[in-house]
Amino acid sequence: MTQTRVAELGALTASEPTAAELRSWLDAIAEITRAANRGTPLGELLDLIAGATARLTGYDFCSILVADPERQALLIEGSYGLSRAYIDAINARTPILVRPCDTGEGPSSRAFRSQRPTTVLDIAADAASRSWETVAAHQGYSSLLSIPLVVGQAHFGLINCYTAEKHRFSAREIILMESMANQAGLAIETTRRLADAQDHEHRAAEEATALRLQLDAQHQADADHGELLRVVLKGGGLAAIAESLGAMLRCTVVVDDAAGRLLAAASSDGGRGGRSRQIAAAHERARELVGPDADHETVVVPAGVGQPGGPAGLVVPVVLDEEAAGHVWALDPRVPFGGGHRQALTRAAAVVALALLKERTAQEVEWRLSRDFLDDLLDAEGQSGDALHARARQLGADLSRRHTVLVIRRDPLPAEPGAVHEDREAYAQRSLLSLVQRTGAAWKGATLTATRSDHVVVLWHDDQQTRSASDFAEHLHREIQTYAGGWTATICVGPTCLELQEYGDAYRLTCDVLDLVQQSDRRDRVVSLDSIGAYRVLLQVKRPRELQVFAESVLGTVHTYDEAHHSKLGGTLRCYMAQRCNVSLAARELHVHPNTVAYRLRRVEELVGLDLSDPQAMLHVQLALMIESILGDK
Repeated sequence: MTQTRVAELGALTASEPTAAELRSWLDAIAEITRAANRGTPLGELLDLIAGATARLTGYDFCSILVADPERQALLIEGSYGLSRAYIDAINARTPILVRPCDTGEGPSSRAFRSQRPTTVLDIAADAASRSWETVAAHQGYSSLLSIPLVVGQAHFGLINCYTAEKHRFSAREIILMESMANQAGLAIETTRRLADAQDHEHRAAEEATALRLQLDAQHQADADHGELLRVVLKGGGLAAIAESLGAMLRCTVVVDDAAGRLLAAASSDGGRGGRSRQIAAAHERARELVGPDADHETVVVPAGVGQPGGPAGLVVPVVLDEEAAGHVWALDPRVPFGGGHRQALTRAAAVVALALLKERTAQEVEWRLSRDFLDDLLDAEGQSGDALHARARQLGADLSRRHTVLVIRRDPLPAEPGAVHEDREAYAQRSLLSLVQRTGAAWKGATLTATRSDHVVVLWHDDQQTRSASDFAEHLHREIQTYAGGWTATICVGPTCLELQEYGDAYRLTCDVLDLVQQSDRRDRVVSLDSIGAYRVLLQVKRPRELQVFAESVLGTVHTYDEAHHSKLGGTLRCYMAQRCNVSLAARELHVHPNTVAYRLRRVEELVGLDLSDPQAMLHVQLALMIESILGDK
C-alpha cells in the first residue's frame, strides 16, 4: 500500500468522508450494480468486485473466495493483482479448507466459519497461516483482511484484501469493507437470479421447440398413417404399403412374417421390389443381428446393414391376436432416423397388421369356398359336371386339363397337456395351410388348395410352363423342414386325373398311402404314386411292418451290397423295371453301356437268388419296389 493512499484511507476512517470520497465509493458500487443488471458472467463480476475494492482502498491485492459445491474448501474465483501462478497454487495444491487443519484454523477458514471479519498483521508470524507462507512471500504480501460474503442469506464466500507492507486494519476500514461485501452480495445475487432466469427462459425455449417438433412429427405421422390407410382401402396389399412407406421415410422397407419369410419390399426411392437380391441379403443380415427381440418391441438395427457405413435402421413388430405376426423393417435410411420416424414406423406396423388381417380374412373365405367345392368334387357321383366345372373356374381351376392330386398331412405331434396340445395343433394346421398356399402361388402350378380334415389337398396342373408335381412336393417338403418350427409333414403325390370322376379314387388312394406311411417309421418324406394299379392291393395290408419285411426279404441283400461297395445295383434294377425290362432303354436312361446294365442285373440275380426272366420272380421284385416307393428302402 502506498503512503499517500494510507493517508487517504486514514483520513477516511478517522473522520467523516468527503464528498469526493463518497462519490468514489458510490461510483464503484454503481459500476458493480450496472454489471450485475447487465447479466455479466459471475467470473467477470467477481473480478470487477475485487478490482473496485482494491482501487477504492488502495490495498495491493484482493481476491474473492467461493465455497466449493461440497463446502469443503474455499477457491479463488475472482481477483485483482494476484498472479495466475499464485491462484493455481492455492486452488490446486494448498486449497483453503473450511475445517481446521493440522496446524490450526487459518484466518480465511475462521472468517468463513464464524462469519466475522478476521485480520492478520504478519502472515509469516501466524502459525495457522504457515501452509501459505511460501506462496504469500512469493506473491509479496504481509497483512490480510478477510470479510465474509453473504449472498441471499447463504454463506457464499469471502472478500480477502492483502497489503505488501504490514498494516493494522482499523475498525472503520473493516466497517467499510463489510459495506462493500454487502453491496457485492446483492450484486452477485442479482447476477445469479438473472442467470437463473435466462437459463429458465432458455430451457423453456428448448422445451417449446421440442414440443413443436413433436407436434410436427405427430401431424406428419397422422398424415402418413392416413395415406397408408388409403392405400389399404383402395385395395393395395403389402407391396403397395411397403412402396408408400419407403417413399415417406426415404428408406428401404421390408415386410416379413413371423418366420422371417419376406412378404413385400420396396427400395429407398419407393420402387417396388427394386434391388431384390440386395434387399433380401440386407434383411437376412438384419434378422441375424437383431434376433428375437424384434418380436416384442421396436429395435434399432445396427448401422451399415443395408449399405456399408450407412445410418442405423429400425424394426417394429406387427401384432395380431397379441402375437407377432411379422415385422416391418426400415433399412438403409437416407438420413438418420429420429423420434418421428420411429412413431411413423410403429403406426405403419398397425396398418400392415390391418392388411394382414384383411388378407387372412380373404384367405379364409377362399379356403372355405375351396373346401366346399373339394368336398363335392371328391364325391362327384350324381352331380352335374357342368356345374362342377363352372365352380372350379370361379376358383381359378380349369379341370378340363389334367391335374395331379397331392395330399399334405402333418406328422403326429408329441402329446402335451390338453389346452397346450390343442393350441399347438391349431397353430400348426394354420401354418401348414399358409405355407402350402404361399409356396404353390410362387410356383404357379397349384390351381386349387384346400383343407380337408387334418390335411391339405392340392390340385396341381402339369404343363410346359410349370414344373412337375413331384418337384413341387420336394420343394414344399424342404420349406416345411426350414420354416415349420417344431413339426414335420409327409407329402404324397397321387395319380393324375382328367375326368371328374377320377378325383375321388385318386384322393382316397393317396390318403391310404399317407396312412400307411405315417403308421410306419418312415414319415417326414415325399411319396410319389404314378398310377393306382396294384397299389390298391398293397393298401389292403394295414400293418406296414409286414410290407417292410417282405420288401427287405426280396431286396435287402441288394441294398446291403450297394452300401458296402458304393454300387448302383438297386437303382439299375428300378430303372430296368420302369423301362419295361428293356436293357437298351435302361442303359440310355442311366447313361451307361447296355453291357453294364446286363452285368448289374446278373449280379442282382445272384444276390437275391431269383431269375429275372421268371414272371413270378418279377412279380415279387415289382411288389418289393412298389413297397419301397411308399415306405422307403430303409
